[in-house]
Amino acid sequence: MGYDRATECTNSRGGNTELYIFPFVKYSRSDIEYTGNYLTKFPYSAIFKLDSPVTSFNQPVTSEDGGTTFAQNVTFQLNKILDTDDYKTFVDYDWRIIVRDGNGFYRMIGVETGVKGSYTEETGGSAQEFNGFKFTFETKEERTAAFLQDLSGFDINGELSLDEILETYL
Repeated sequence: MGYDRATECTNSRGGNTELYIFPFVKYSRSDIEYTGNYLTKFPYSAIFKLDSPVTSFNQPVTSEDGGTTFAQNVTFQLNKILDTDDYKTFVDYDWRIIVRDGNGFYRMIGVETGVKGSYTEETGGSAQEFNGFKFTFETKEERTAAFLQDLSGFDINGELSLDEILETYL
């Protein structure tokens, strides 16, 4: 197999403009289909948009004797620590995440396995530094994070706070 990708201009944009999260449900392989890197069949699902000032996605790919592994990682932040915040259950739960990158592409992370999370509470060292939560969600998959044509196969339940999402599912 030859490499035939043309040289691209450097006009792409980094960053992610949207973040959606929804509970992981194990589906049969016949419920999920791909064409190339695009997810073309997936059960209709309700998703929730989270407002995060910083969201990033990376996917280290490694080839091993048993095949190729796609380690999918999403990090995002939520501003301000409150005395009522309790996100332990949130990171213990299995989720799927969709991000929209700065170039307009939607990607679903954790299609087959879901993602598990961790978080750090940060207060910063001075008044102008970040105060809030930094979440990291990770998984390993057998294929790249799926591209989505759009979000037409999803019920977008508006912009909810993380607490509202947790009240709905946990």
